Amino acid sequence: MCMSPSSDSGEPANAAAGIDAAADETQLREGFERAVQTIRTAGRGGTQAAELAAGWSAVLRAVTASAVRLVAVDAPWSWLVSGSVARGEAVPGSDVETLIVAADDADTAALQAAAADVHALLERCGVRVDANGVLASRTRFCRTQPAWVEAIGRWAADPRDDRGVVMTGVLADASVVFGPLPEDTLRARVVAAVRANYPVRQHMLHDATTLRAAVPSRLKILATQSDTVDLKAAAVDPVVKIARWAALSAGSTATSTMVRLDAASNILDAEDISSLRECFIWLLKFRWDPSREGDVIALSTLAPQQRAMLRSVAREVAGIGRKLTFLASTSAFR
Repeated sequence: MCMSPSSDSGEPANAAAGIDAAADETQLREGFERAVQTIRTAGRGGTQAAELAAGWSAVLRAVTASAVRLVAVDAPWSWLVSGSVARGEAVPGSDVETLIVAADDADTAALQAAAADVHALLERCGVRVDANGVLASRTRFCRTQPAWVEAIGRWAADPRDDRGVVMTGVLADASVVFGPLPEDTLRARVVAAVRANYPVRQHMLHDATTLRAAVPSRLKILATQSDTVDLKAAAVDPVVKIARWAALSAGSTATSTMVRLDAASNILDAEDISSLRECFIWLLKFRWDPSREGDVIALSTLAPQQRAMLRSVAREVAGIGRKLTFLASTSAFR
């Protein structure tokens, strides 16, 4: 690809400059590549991980919006992204989760076909679309606003049905990147539904505190001869999910994990909030280390101090999860 010098100041906050003005696929691809180089340069220059994550998230939101504009600017839809990109916490390798709110009289089958074209354009630009299937081209993620509202209430009332906990989390994070839908429309509905239905709060907390991976101990490494850990599953997701559950329970429509923790002071202990913030900051810095790529890590590749810190963070997050599970068993969060 032919690359021209970036015209921005090299700061992550300016990395998306030029993407919005792309008039065709070539310009979009070039604008995205310049943004990638800007973020990489900032990372090598010692920019803080939180700033890098915010800048990279803004780039991925901008390229998604521009891809929608280039494919079908006049289509009767609003596009939203979810996950780390919407929360402003994207890291290298983060994919983009997409949803559509269609006009009430829209042909949703036609919109899904157009959405597939948007995803194809994003992939040609080098943007990963969600491997788990949160994609606007699927019927599940392309609905009219009344259909979304009805589904939100149904998932909150019976979160065990139709992957209600997962879908509630996706919509709680969702942020509009293109179209006329006001930013907080669906999130406000999610907050109201979660606060009105204890079952969904209960199941969201259970999902947040159920560990699906762990940092192996020295003894386990010796016994199994395996020292790999999925950092996202073991530590990142639990913090993100605890913050989401607590913020929704407190009535906040915030998306950022750090802001959510601050908004949950009437749900979580101040000490736990402080610990989760510190853990999340360390994890974000660790994931933005340019010497690594991806979240599946071999502990043997880490310096002893990093291994010790990773184990400490994982223990702290797991300990807070156990505490919340106990409090939930006492009906403390009803």
